[in-house]
Amino acid sequence: MKTRILIALIVLFSCNANAQNLPKVASGTIKRIENFQSKFVDARNMDIWLPEGYNAGRKYSVVYMHDGQMLFDSTQTWNHKEWKVDEVFSRLIREKKIEECIVVAIWNNGASRISEFLPNKIFDLLDSKTQTLLNQKYMNGKGANGDNYLKFMVNEVKPYIDRNFSTFQDKDHTFVVGSSLGATISLYAISEYPEVFGGAACLSTAWLSQIEPNYEIPLATFDYLKKNLASPFGHKIYMDYGTGESDKPYEMTQSFVDLIAKGKGFEARNYLSKVYDKDEHNEIAWSKRLNVPIEFLLAKVQPQKPCSGTIDLYENFESKLISPRNVEVWLPDGYSPKKKYAVLYMHDGQMLFDAATTWNHQSWDVDDVATKLMQEGKVQDFIVVGIWNGGKTRHADYFPQKPFEAMTSGQRDFVIKQLQTAGKTTEVFQPVSDNYLKFLVTELKPFIDKKYAVFTDRKHTFVAGSSMGGLISMYAICECPKVFGGAACLSTHWPGTFSLENNPVPASFVQYLTTSLPDPKTHKIYFDYGDQTLDAMYAPLQKKVDEVMKTKGFSDKNWMTMFFPGKDHSEKSWNERLNVPLEFLLKK
Repeated sequence: MKTRILIALIVLFSCNANAQNLPKVASGTIKRIENFQSKFVDARNMDIWLPEGYNAGRKYSVVYMHDGQMLFDSTQTWNHKEWKVDEVFSRLIREKKIEECIVVAIWNNGASRISEFLPNKIFDLLDSKTQTLLNQKYMNGKGANGDNYLKFMVNEVKPYIDRNFSTFQDKDHTFVVGSSLGATISLYAISEYPEVFGGAACLSTAWLSQIEPNYEIPLATFDYLKKNLASPFGHKIYMDYGTGESDKPYEMTQSFVDLIAKGKGFEARNYLSKVYDKDEHNEIAWSKRLNVPIEFLLAKVQPQKPCSGTIDLYENFESKLISPRNVEVWLPDGYSPKKKYAVLYMHDGQMLFDAATTWNHQSWDVDDVATKLMQEGKVQDFIVVGIWNGGKTRHADYFPQKPFEAMTSGQRDFVIKQLQTAGKTTEVFQPVSDNYLKFLVTELKPFIDKKYAVFTDRKHTFVAGSSMGGLISMYAICECPKVFGGAACLSTHWPGTFSLENNPVPASFVQYLTTSLPDPKTHKIYFDYGDQTLDAMYAPLQKKVDEVMKTKGFSDKNWMTMFFPGKDHSEKSWNERLNVPLEFLLKK
């Protein structure tokens, strides 16, 4: 049986790379790039699938798939089987289950397939005898060439696609998918290029445990993944296998890989491992379950459903200053264009209204709290503008820029290193919060003022958030005092990073506030904190801020700092006390 499986691995997908017939698709269109040239690997075809209604004026996510000649048309494949990629993706887009995307189908190169899909850094960990066996018996003496294949993808294919098609170019919209050894190289891709790929789907991953000695390649894989698996911050990984004869040998190895991923910090929201009863190692099996990984990686976040009032959703609100993001506008029951409403701008908008749609199944339930306060006559009528965070850009969007830039270069390097260590960024950290505030003030607010029946003056315009959202709310009222008349800063993340030891950030924030706080005669500011989880760090830092507030003339008429013992750093806790800042800022 082992021999049959190995032979299947060798011939799987190895078809005539010179075949030129364009695959027939049930929906969408195919654009072919023939004999795409490379400095790293042999030339090959690529088929680009564009969804129905593709529009160069819009942006699309990109899914890179290996073994491209096997994806669309079974009449042109060596085994007369296919993934049905066009049918699956079209259905998911039509049903609004995933974000709109294009698929880049990269053909394998026949005899070089195993060589190109075998990770160099795993191959290098093998005993020399095993390397020789693999090289001579399965790779035509070419050795592992996975590194060059990934250079081909990242340095040649992706730039070409981004130049010639209307794509989002960031990792959060870039995915890699494959099966068998195509799954192996997909996992290698997201681990070697975590700044390029935000998600990987690995179906029936070929761990090559059939090759004697059976343990050596899996052990090398474990060693590699323990050190190099992509960070759980900002990445999603899907893995699966079937229990049919040809997939069954992967069971034990996959279970250890799952343990490694869990140990690295992956959890249900960003790591999914599935087992499919009796599924074999072929395109028919993969086509039947392709919807699962694609929905997992590209899930279209569903609109939040409020318990009261209504929500207007503006998907991918365009900006010249920051990355596009959703904006949701909550209108209270009985909203009427014939009267005027105050406006509360809130950050982390996807966490505000509906726990059923959030990553941690918690929400602020702003609609419930706001409705109750308005019905009781405790606050003026207002609408809420929920601005979704930008995912990977959240920390940079919300970190106050001027205090960061006021630090010494050594202090900034300290912050950068701490954030990189925490996995919040793989790049050199640089706040862009000035642009985020410009987006709020010069792009979003004018849109809201024109679209809705609202007061446009400072007295009726407020900003609120928690954690990093608390920081940017504080920064907003300091930088834009003519726009915002009040700010609510819950569980304000004064450390800026995730440690207090030798941390220069809090002192820089305090120094900034001493020179930048708005006029207490015309502004209100609310702070609070708990004493559990992240909030346990905040008490001594908040006290220093409170001293500045007193020095700058703030009193209980225009400033409030509240301590909530036993409360942690979560939406549940913020919901329980949201009435306090809302009553303070929007009191009738």
